[in-house]
Amino acid sequence: MVKKVQGIVAQFGTKGYGFIMGDDGEKYFVHQKNIFNKSRLKVNTRVVFNTQNSEKGLVAMDVNLEKGVKTPNLESKTKTLSYSTIKSMFVILFIIQAVIVYKIF
Repeated sequence: MVKKVQGIVAQFGTKGYGFIMGDDGEKYFVHQKNIFNKSRLKVNTRVVFNTQNSEKGLVAMDVNLEKGVKTPNLESKTKTLSYSTIKSMFVILFIIQAVIVYKIF
């Protein structure tokens, strides 16, 4: 029997699988192939998923991020570099390399 459950990602490793703790108190196994858009899950992220029984236990299928819930996002804390900043860094690197080549030869 398939039912829709909400829960929180309890753990998700670099090997592409982990566990979700459902709001119903059950622990569900999740594999990367069962995640919508093949995105990587992060711990403490709220998700919605269908459940399935297997011979090894409960499995989360069709896992999707829960809509309308703000999740902690590490990417929002990082700053992106502008085009002019990257261009300036390459110019400085070029000048440093030119000075080093001039001093050696």
